Amino acid sequence: MNFTNISWTHFLAAGATLAVLTFAINLIDIPQVEAKANPQIFDLEAHRGGRDARPENTLVSFAYALELGVTTLEMDMQLTKDDQIVISHNPIMNANLTKGPDGNYVKAGQYDIRKMTLKEIKQFDVGTMNPNAGDYYESHGKTQLSVPGTKIPTLEEVFELANSYGNDKIYFNLETKSYADPADPNHANNADPEKFVKKFYEIVKKYHMEDRVFLQSFDWRTLKIMHNIDPTITLVALSSEQPSWGYVDGCYLKIGDKNASPWLAGLNINDYHGDYVKAAKAIGADVVSPYWEELSPQLVSEAHELGMKVVPWTVNSPKSMNMLIDMGVDGIISDKPWILRDLLIKRDISVAEPTINSNSPYHIGTNIIDVETKKLSKGGDSAE
Repeated sequence: MNFTNISWTHFLAAGATLAVLTFAINLIDIPQVEAKANPQIFDLEAHRGGRDARPENTLVSFAYALELGVTTLEMDMQLTKDDQIVISHNPIMNANLTKGPDGNYVKAGQYDIRKMTLKEIKQFDVGTMNPNAGDYYESHGKTQLSVPGTKIPTLEEVFELANSYGNDKIYFNLETKSYADPADPNHANNADPEKFVKKFYEIVKKYHMEDRVFLQSFDWRTLKIMHNIDPTITLVALSSEQPSWGYVDGCYLKIGDKNASPWLAGLNINDYHGDYVKAAKAIGADVVSPYWEELSPQLVSEAHELGMKVVPWTVNSPKSMNMLIDMGVDGIISDKPWILRDLLIKRDISVAEPTINSNSPYHIGTNIIDVETKKLSKGGDSAE
C-alpha cells in the first residue's frame, strides 16, 4: 500500500504550538504501577519478526530475529474459533502470503481465522510470498527468503521457541488485532475484547512471561482491560492519524470530530486537544507507538515528561531511523531489523547479543539474508 508522505516538520510545528498551550486535562484516575517489561537498551523491534527477511509472523522469522540479535519480537495476535491465540496480522488469510491445502494461493476474503479452528488453520502454508502480489511483493518480497511449508504459529509456540533458544532476555510486543469500529469491515467477527485479553494473560502466566511482554493495540479497550486485570503488564498505545488508510491498519483518532473515536476506549481525543500522548497516558499506557511520521521532538519530550517511552512504527530507511534516534525515541519497529541493528552499532548504541540454536528446525543461517539484502539497504518506510 502506498502512502502520501507527510513532512515531519509539519508535526514539529504542531508540537511547538502544543507545547505553549495551557489547558486543563482531566486524566482518568489510574494508579501508577511500575510496568514489569522495561528494556534497558534501545528497543530494536523486529516487525512481524522482520518481514523483509523471512515469512512474516512465523517461527522462521522469529528464529531469524533471535539469531540476528534484536531486543523485541513484534507480532500480531488473532483469537480463533476454538479460543486459541495464533500469530497473524490479518484476520482473514492474506492472499499475498497464504497457500491452501491444494497448493494454490487463497482468494482474498476467503478464510476468516476467527471462524476457524487451530487444526483447520494449520493446513495452510504461509512460507512463500506471492510474486504476483504487486506493491506488497515489491516492498517486502524481494528480500524475503521463501520457506515452503511454514505454518501460522500459536502464541504458545512462540514462547516455546524462545525457550528452546535459551533466550531469557528477549521481549515480546504482542498486538491484539481487535476492530472497535462497527463501520470496520473486520468488526463483524471481532473477538470479544475481554475474552481475548484474558486468554492472552492466561498464556503469559503459563509461560511466566509477565516481565517480558508488552500488550499493544489500536483498540485501547484491550489495554484498559489488561490494566484492570494486571496493572504491571506493560501497555503500548498504538495510534495513527492517517484517514486515507481506511480500516486496514489505522486507528482513527478523529481529531476535530464531535463524536469520540470507538478505538480509544471511551476517550475523546478532542478533550486532549488532539494530543494522543496525553490520551494514551490517560488510559494507563507505558509506551506510545505512533506512525513514525506523526512524531516531533516536542511530542517525544512530552511523553518522556509523562514517564512514557516512545517506539514508532514502521521505520525501514536509515535516514528515517537516524532522524528518529536524534529526536530521542526509545526504540524503533522495523521490517528490516538487520539494517537498524547495523546502524545502531555504527552509532555506538548498545544492541542485544545474537542467540544461535543450530539445532532448531527454524534455524536458517543469518548470512543468507545479509547477502540478499545488501542491494536494498536503502529501502523505504512502510505501514504497520
